[in-house]
Amino acid sequence: MPLKNITTEDIKYLIIILQFITAIIGSIYYYKFKNTVLKYFLLLLWYTSVNDIFGLLYQSYNNASSNYFIYNIYQIIRFITILFIYKVYIESKISKKIISFFIIAYCLSVVINFFVESFWDEYFLNTFIIGATFIAISVLLFMFEILRSEKVLYISESLIFWISSAYLIYFVPNIPFYIVRKYYSDSNTVPYIFIVNYFLLLSYYIIHIIGFIWSKPETKE
Repeated sequence: MPLKNITTEDIKYLIIILQFITAIIGSIYYYKFKNTVLKYFLLLLWYTSVNDIFGLLYQSYNNASSNYFIYNIYQIIRFITILFIYKVYIESKISKKIISFFIIAYCLSVVINFFVESFWDEYFLNTFIIGATFIAISVLLFMFEILRSEKVLYISESLIFWISSAYLIYFVPNIPFYIVRKYYSDSNTVPYIFIVNYFLLLSYYIIHIIGFIWSKPETKE
């Protein structure tokens, strides 16, 4: 297929395939992190893959006007799981308290958002922006902690480093993107930003794959 004929739908299906490949590779290297909290990250990868397939099938076979509720549920589970993982990995008591606050604040934002956006007919953009910001800050707290310790000498051998890099590459650009999507939905730049978002996702999963292969086994609970 010539590159000029590739559509956003083609890229979307490519990403779903890459999601499954990432989850499969993660399962192959599960022995490296089976005794750590990152085992929940692998479950999240499989959930992401199945959720996207289910979302497409639900909309196709039920002639549904939207499948937003499927992705709203996914967003809630995903963000809470990610924040929990960083709360476990971070050693600073202050940073742990900050992330605990983020989890509570995010859950409260979800409850409040039920009165602002339709759970069934709209994607929860408000809570995505809040959750993505909390995750980006949590990742930075973790990275700064690593940079101040001896762990920085072998940081590339740690799976959580690769996961953190992927999250920063994906979430940091997506925060302004979702703000534009929410408040400037009629802008001519939105379709182009969606294309950029797809390529960010491609990078996101490729980094995870590299991390699974390159990282060393971990024993931290």
